[in-house]
Amino acid sequence: MQKNHQRTLFSLSLMAAFLLSGCQAAPSPVSAQAQAAETVESVPDNALSPRATAESFYEALVAEILVQEGDAGSSFELMLRSAQTRKQEDLFRRSMQIAFLLGDGERALRAANAWLAAVPSSRDANKAVLQVLVNLNRIPQSQWHLRKELNVAAESEMAENLYAIPLVYQRTPDKAVVYQVVQAAMVDQLQEDSPWRADALAVLGRIELQRGQQDAALDSLRQAYAVNPQSVGAAFLALELYAQGNPKAGAMLHAYANSDTANTLFLIAYGRLLAAQNNDQQALQVFQRVTSSVPDMPDPWLAQGALQASLEQFADAKKSLDQFDRLIEELPESDLQLRGIDESLVIRAQIAEAEGDLALTQSLLDEVGDPGLVMRVQVQRARSKAQQGHITEARALIQALPAPNDEIKQLKQRAEVQLLRDYGDTQGAYDLLAQLVKSNPDDDDLVYEYALMAERLGKVKEMETQLRRIIDRSPGHFHALNALGYSYADRGIRLAEARRLIQSALAFEPENPYVLDSMGWLEYRQGNLAAAQRLLEQAYRIDADAEIAAHLGEVLWVRGERSQALKVWREGLADNAQSQSLLETIERLDGAGSVLLLELPGHTGQAAPEAVKAQP
Repeated sequence: MQKNHQRTLFSLSLMAAFLLSGCQAAPSPVSAQAQAAETVESVPDNALSPRATAESFYEALVAEILVQEGDAGSSFELMLRSAQTRKQEDLFRRSMQIAFLLGDGERALRAANAWLAAVPSSRDANKAVLQVLVNLNRIPQSQWHLRKELNVAAESEMAENLYAIPLVYQRTPDKAVVYQVVQAAMVDQLQEDSPWRADALAVLGRIELQRGQQDAALDSLRQAYAVNPQSVGAAFLALELYAQGNPKAGAMLHAYANSDTANTLFLIAYGRLLAAQNNDQQALQVFQRVTSSVPDMPDPWLAQGALQASLEQFADAKKSLDQFDRLIEELPESDLQLRGIDESLVIRAQIAEAEGDLALTQSLLDEVGDPGLVMRVQVQRARSKAQQGHITEARALIQALPAPNDEIKQLKQRAEVQLLRDYGDTQGAYDLLAQLVKSNPDDDDLVYEYALMAERLGKVKEMETQLRRIIDRSPGHFHALNALGYSYADRGIRLAEARRLIQSALAFEPENPYVLDSMGWLEYRQGNLAAAQRLLEQAYRIDADAEIAAHLGEVLWVRGERSQALKVWREGLADNAQSQSLLETIERLDGAGSVLLLELPGHTGQAAPEAVKAQP
């Protein structure tokens, strides 16, 4: 099915909500001098004489004064000496901060080594040495410290520690050396009898993926999965592979995601991936699972509310946002907390706009305080203007936004395209998209949107050309595969190629309702009614979308199950009474006098001509 996956403003909010990594409050900032004084006073060292204690305290205070006056070099020496005298970890940590302020990695390493020498049992000191060595690109020297950290970590920490390893080394240029060092450091975890063997194999796979070696990474995933299908590390590797366009990781990914023991943080990442791929209904199911099992975590409620708003489940969206607001208000004030509140306000404003309450829309937008949301707020105001019929004023609001760089300029243009498309100026949207594609010919998502807009205007050849461009350079772009395959199936041409294209899309997304719908429609076009009904019912169970309802109802009607067809169509109209595909299908099969059409307010019994499709 060539479902129109061009994102609405609900989806812009959704993606912003997903980018909100956490709303936990940060500690209140205090001056470095006050921190040093508090630390020195709070941990007295009875082994020091009163004079030595006083001198050390004085050195720390002078060090803070010097760094504030711009003499960080002298400050570092005094702070490190004070730390070594007192063997106090906070002072070693502060010495490293001053070294980083200087941009001096060697001094930072000196401080970290001194810390570890003074407190050999300190895991923080060992991790500090490890991090500085990695930052200095002294990868072989980091092996001992990484192995030490893994060997002293508690069992409850091991999964998290292993997951973090590729992140620690991700900026290191020579990933072959990283692979060797990490493999040697994980020698105990890689043993055949280790309970962490699967996670350790997944670490190696993620490093291979960083090297661009997808086949090697997939091989590591298969080994890890064979050892332990419930390994969180293996699940994250599958997620990364799949996100990079490797469908062979899909079966393992979905199997873990659907298991009862799936990790919460993994499910959140999985839900984000589904949403990024426009699988809103499936993403919502994932977040509903998370909010049910971990109801006190704020962020999933925000993501759930954004998804429900995107799917026009407004009452449920408001309840999710209410729960998010309650949880977020319990946290200490921080920038992330305030941003979360603003995100919730923007989603609520979009719901109010969709419900026709423009006064509430404006009131909610006026409460948004985050400067980073200014563009989205202005776009929302423009949509409110457009809904009142003031398209020219709406476009002017978007065009008036400052564009300090090309990225913001392109975002403005995309917002204007969306505005034109949603409020009836298809040609204007097409023309503006053509300009964007000319400037960004390799942007697959932009070209995909342009192709769909060309199809809306009847420019079928142009649509085919653009979709093939995407597929040629990005064979994993399943939306383009599905769109082209559905177009052929719907027009009853090149059906063998349509099947190949849709099957390729299904390899990436075996449970995507719109791809299943496309395959079901192809089976219908080829006269395989039983297979068509099975596939369309499967798609409809996942997402009771109006266009899927149109297709399923038609198959049921042709098979003589007319009462069931009418039931499905009625449900489809409840989802979207403006769906031209559904309206045309009902009129063509049940007649212009269909009771379903007569029940619609203001319906004339005439479907738009452009919606009529060839009968099988």
